[in-house]
Amino acid sequence: MLYIKMTKNGDIMFSLDSLNEHQRKIAMDTEGAILVTAGAGSGKTRLLTHRICHLIENLSVSPSNILAITFTNKATNEMKERIAKMVPNSSGITIKTLHSFCAGILRADISNLEGFDSHFSVYDTSDQDKLLKKVIKELNIDEKVAKYCSYHISKAKNDGLTPAEYLHDNKNLPYIDDYCKVYAEYQRQLKNNNALDFDDLLMKALELFHSSPTTLEYYQNKFRYIHVDEFQDTNLVQYKIIKLISAKHKNVFVVGDEDQCIYCWRGANIENINNFTKDYECKLYKLEQNYRSTKNIIKSANELIKNNCARLDKTLFTENEQGEEITYYEGYDENEEAEYVARAIYSLQTRGIDLKEVGILMRVSALSRLMEEKLLNYNIPYKVSGIFKFFERLEVKNILAYLTMIVNPRDNSSITRIINYPKRGIGQATIDKLLAEAERQNVPMVDLVENYRELDISGAIKSKIAEFGDMITEFKSAYLSKGLYDFVEFVVDKAGIKGMYNTDSEEDVDRTMNIDQLLQSVKSYEHLNEDASLIDYLESVTLQNTLEEEDDNLPSVSISTVHASKGLEFDYVFIIGSEEGKFPLARAMDSSDELEEERRLMYVAITRARKKLYVTRAKSRFMYGSREKQMPSRFVSEMGLAVPIQQPKNSYYDSDYDNYSKGYGNNYNSYSSYSSNRYGNSNSDRYASSTTYSNRQASQATSSYSTYDDYASKINTYDNKRMGGSGLNNLQSLMNSKLNTQKSKFAEYKVGVQVLHTKFGVGKIIKVDGGENNYVSIDFGTLGVKTLSLNFAPLQILK
Repeated sequence: MLYIKMTKNGDIMFSLDSLNEHQRKIAMDTEGAILVTAGAGSGKTRLLTHRICHLIENLSVSPSNILAITFTNKATNEMKERIAKMVPNSSGITIKTLHSFCAGILRADISNLEGFDSHFSVYDTSDQDKLLKKVIKELNIDEKVAKYCSYHISKAKNDGLTPAEYLHDNKNLPYIDDYCKVYAEYQRQLKNNNALDFDDLLMKALELFHSSPTTLEYYQNKFRYIHVDEFQDTNLVQYKIIKLISAKHKNVFVVGDEDQCIYCWRGANIENINNFTKDYECKLYKLEQNYRSTKNIIKSANELIKNNCARLDKTLFTENEQGEEITYYEGYDENEEAEYVARAIYSLQTRGIDLKEVGILMRVSALSRLMEEKLLNYNIPYKVSGIFKFFERLEVKNILAYLTMIVNPRDNSSITRIINYPKRGIGQATIDKLLAEAERQNVPMVDLVENYRELDISGAIKSKIAEFGDMITEFKSAYLSKGLYDFVEFVVDKAGIKGMYNTDSEEDVDRTMNIDQLLQSVKSYEHLNEDASLIDYLESVTLQNTLEEEDDNLPSVSISTVHASKGLEFDYVFIIGSEEGKFPLARAMDSSDELEEERRLMYVAITRARKKLYVTRAKSRFMYGSREKQMPSRFVSEMGLAVPIQQPKNSYYDSDYDNYSKGYGNNYNSYSSYSSNRYGNSNSDRYASSTTYSNRQASQATSSYSTYDDYASKINTYDNKRMGGSGLNNLQSLMNSKLNTQKSKFAEYKVGVQVLHTKFGVGKIIKVDGGENNYVSIDFGTLGVKTLSLNFAPLQILK
């Protein structure tokens, strides 16, 4: 029997008939605990909204007895709008993010917690950072410890742990005493301010439920039917809150996809899906039919994700058309990769494709710079989603401020921006005093700083200004004697900017790569413009920023990181930077858990595409001040895409890149055979290759490689042709030599040996797998067992 709701005019408002048979069965199963593992594009939002409407319209459940938890405000609004269209009398439903839901609970009942009242403030990120810096300064915490405090406080709160509990569970972690000391004082000062931070909204709500049974009972009685979307992205505290509220009626309906769990770095616990099946006598349903993508795209997604171990068995299928084959492209360098993508999008545009149906996805935001530049060259409008445009990023703007300060000393806004970047202990009061004195003397602030000996200011502050002033003098001298790129590189190094971002955190990796990309843009500008000056370069940046101003009414290409693309979909998707170290990130190599999350990220990227998918990479990139060879991402082969083995018959480009390598100076010499082959032969050898793979070719390709040697052998013949005969012929012997060296180096890492990891603390080796990756399993106590690669993991043996 199908349930249909109609208007007085006979128009259908709500009907379960719009669901497929399997979805309809799930929607009509309303009692008890239910876990739905919903693959990408399988219609989970439609299922959720129809189930809620079914409860109201067909089972006469009061809207006030229904709770729906979403992951984002956007999802909240979308769900409200869909339900309101189908069931007009649904206004009493509680549809909120869990943070918003908990904020409402606390606003009503936080007085039950000692030291807080209902007028509490909720600190945003800026407020949190300001208070945390104050606490760190008051406790005189070492700078190398201070930069990790925010991470540990948030991790503790996501796990629902107090400072004492976090200390107990992580007693072997380096500097744990300092982290917990800061955590405790931070919480004390928040309480004194009658304030909560974002994580506190969850933790304090959980605390309230434990300390006030009447409050918990009220919400247990109120919500008879609980729905949770994106369940794979919940953390431990969120899961505990859901368990408590649903404990009475046990009608809890959770929808998630462990293959799309991409926020573990932010506290998401993929184990919540497994825990749900253990904590409830739940029914398990799968949504495996994809309504979004073509068969070719779904095939690649399935081939990739089956390499993960931490997942429930699920295989997507679709009744959509076979679709176009996936195009895998390799450029000789990042310039050719970006040029290819821009040209391909330009071609789509000339065919009448709406640009809002085109998405460019990347693992690291730094790759957007060249892509933005190329799109501008082709007059292709674009929007950057979830990240700042390249020249608006903090570290980029600050480096540009250093450069502007040198060429235009009268621009006081530049020096005030960077006088304390990196931190030099020069506070705002001192900056204000310097500005006032500069105005009184009618001179640039730079002049005052350089002539610091004449300043009427305390000795301690003067010494800090002196260091900065002397550096400005060095910059001015270098500006007169060095070329454009050499000067900018000198400023970045001398100012110590890269040193600010020297951890393996995702944020630091991104910022370091942004700095490298800025240096690359300077080098490219210098190469393409004879007698290029710093003033010319800065002017070109300003003009580019002006051209980038968005017209919201103009159809635009979307540029975003994969994280920011979650929930989006496009007809045409380009995944760029598909290289080892970029996607997956290099830091993921020392942890099988992190590598699986990287693979889930690629899965999310693939499944954003509806009609056509492009996967691209560069064979070399400008990194860390030099040009470095890049290896294809392991995910390329896992998707069933073989490495290109044929050159296109004709050059893809109209433009000429002859002698492009000269712009890289001596750093390119190591690629001499590759460079001469590229620029000295016929068109068929000059440019990068683009190969479109049929299913037959894909099935013949090995879906993954178990060793570096195995992988290298696949591309040996190909690279011999592309790299002037040098290729990878000697790689086997080199790798064998390397492996023998590694075996000797890692011989002491045996079962039972205690080791220290910079992030996980002290642990004991419980298993040694060996092999080329030299994997070992280490028990870190309360942090669990981690499988790490000795090739990459920051480990040392404790003797």
